[in-house]
Amino acid sequence: MAIAPGMAGFDASVGSRGPSLLDRAAETGSAVDLIPEAKSLQAPSWVREGLRVYYRTSSATIENPFAAAKDIPRPPVIRVDQVSPSAPAVVRTDVVALAPRFSATYSTIFIGDLMIPWDDSSSSAFAGIGEFWINPAALRDVAKRSVPGLSAEPVHFEVGGKAYSALRLDSTQANPTRYLTWVFDTATGLLLYQAQWMVLADRRLAHLSVAEFLSMRNMTLPWEGGVTPSWVQQGTKLTYQGSIQTWTPAGGRNIPIPAMLEVEMTSIGRNWSAARVKRVFSSREEDQTITVYSGTGLLAGGFWVPRANLARLRSGERLDRYDPVTGSSSEVGFAGATPEGVPVVAIFEWGAKYKRAWIYRSTDGVLLYWMDEKLVDPSTGMVQQAEWQLREE
Repeated sequence: MAIAPGMAGFDASVGSRGPSLLDRAAETGSAVDLIPEAKSLQAPSWVREGLRVYYRTSSATIENPFAAAKDIPRPPVIRVDQVSPSAPAVVRTDVVALAPRFSATYSTIFIGDLMIPWDDSSSSAFAGIGEFWINPAALRDVAKRSVPGLSAEPVHFEVGGKAYSALRLDSTQANPTRYLTWVFDTATGLLLYQAQWMVLADRRLAHLSVAEFLSMRNMTLPWEGGVTPSWVQQGTKLTYQGSIQTWTPAGGRNIPIPAMLEVEMTSIGRNWSAARVKRVFSSREEDQTITVYSGTGLLAGGFWVPRANLARLRSGERLDRYDPVTGSSSEVGFAGATPEGVPVVAIFEWGAKYKRAWIYRSTDGVLLYWMDEKLVDPSTGMVQQAEWQLREE
């Protein structure tokens, strides 16, 4: 999970930004390294495919509170609303897939008061220590014994108007200097709070990133119990031709930027897949490839959906009537045959200032097309639209 808006630019698209919230705060000494026994445990019973969780997040460069400290201090708990005067972002995370020792999630970060979906990411982890949870048995073990590099303290923690009996974990790392804090609900293992302090070259300053639990709910998915389509195999390749265009009410449309996505399936499970994705602009490849996870717990956004019940969906069918946090809705925008006779299902998601669409072929569940249109500059009314079309030989 991204813990603060990266403001990655107008060309942000589906992709992975690396490890989960529990790992990405540090280059070394991650939560998985500090609590390795969690890797062999199962996910808590409340974590299931289709679970959707929300976190409020914010970041800022502020005065370094550790600059004058002689001993390694324990970081203060700074709440999201205290970090920055701007509106916190919201990270919406779906549990895409669960297996005995594996989990995958898909996150979208919404920014501003208008709740604009700015970027998407996906990540994988263990079942016992995932994107926003840890098996409570591992927490109980940590609370009873000394763990090198990790301090633990029972605390009472309030978030979202609810008080929790929690366990606070702290870790300090060097090169660069980072102070990490996690707060977990001891009963469930839910991550309630996470903060990272990274001391900058000017040691008077530190960059602080904070995330707080907001709420969760279980999604009803049309293909519950489905499996990975049979055509998804290691080495399977897909190519998407696309374009990215912006326009303003005053200036009209800019020239679209052509682009291409090269997708290769790298790992396959019964209910998930991982794909290596490389983006190319005007015959110029990006240096960095990203990993995208698709799975049976995702409503839309992956490179495939399960075939189970896909052909039974009908135009106008509401898939998520109203998202109480982002104010968005999802429905089947179209179910039927294209002019060429190809049976498809189009899934739409829209909010106040954005709309998204994914078109899947009903016979095999492959993603044929997707579109992302959103307001990117409220002051000028600039809108960005990205479109991607599967290129089949």
